[in-house]
Amino acid sequence: MVLWIDTTEIEERALKIRQEHNIQTYGVKDIFSLLDQRGIHLIRYPFGKDVLLGFSTIFEGKRVIVSNSSEILSREIFTIAHELGHIIYDFEDDNHDVKIDIDIDDIDESISEGRAFHFANCLLMPEEELLKFIKFELKKKPNNLNALDIVRIQIEFQVSYASAVKRLYDIDAINYSLKNELFDERNEITSRSLFKMLEADEKLLKPSNIIKVPSKYLEYVITNYENGHIPYSSLNKSLALLGIDSEIFKKDNSKEDEEELDIDDIFEEFE
Repeated sequence: MVLWIDTTEIEERALKIRQEHNIQTYGVKDIFSLLDQRGIHLIRYPFGKDVLLGFSTIFEGKRVIVSNSSEILSREIFTIAHELGHIIYDFEDDNHDVKIDIDIDDIDESISEGRAFHFANCLLMPEEELLKFIKFELKKKPNNLNALDIVRIQIEFQVSYASAVKRLYDIDAINYSLKNELFDERNEITSRSLFKMLEADEKLLKPSNIIKVPSKYLEYVITNYENGHIPYSSLNKSLALLGIDSEIFKKDNSKEDEEELDIDDIFEEFE
């Protein structure tokens, strides 16, 4: 089933965002910083592989994206771009439902998912920039690309091998036969071996397993504790999520409160 989406408008929106952030490289080098600049709260947490990719929502007026850092970095980056698409297109009205993504490649039956998927491709791999990179950096024509060239595209655009090949096929830069050849070549050699052949950093192939929350989170927690809004036990529980020793913030004359608050209350009290 093919669903209709306005691909031209999506491409224009993605290009506008790149222009707003003055991105002058072929690819988006730091999507984490881009979200921070847009005032979007990004939470990265290792939920475990193949559990979920990520989700997005509006919580108390704040735009929030959560990504699974147990997935390989290139997949996590694409997921974040995909969730940004949801933030832009699916939360413009009063609909603040959570958009949970288990498999962002499964887009056939949802306009929302198809739109977010196309947005992520246009943001990370704009057609013009992709073709310019092939022409001026690889000094090739698309129909002469090989597996090592795809890895070079991966590194520049911070995407997976599969995403790069599919994007090239979707913009008609390569034909169906070459698409299959590129996948066969990768499957035979393996991505890790291809990266080693180029002596390239393999970070895109590995999960970061990082726990990272907005900097405001730490401010919320510590301020609430210092102002006496939450007990030390809640401070300890909250900072433990970040691997921070709460002892350094403990008041010398503090004593354990009898009632422990839920972590959600921390934000409500601060506001």
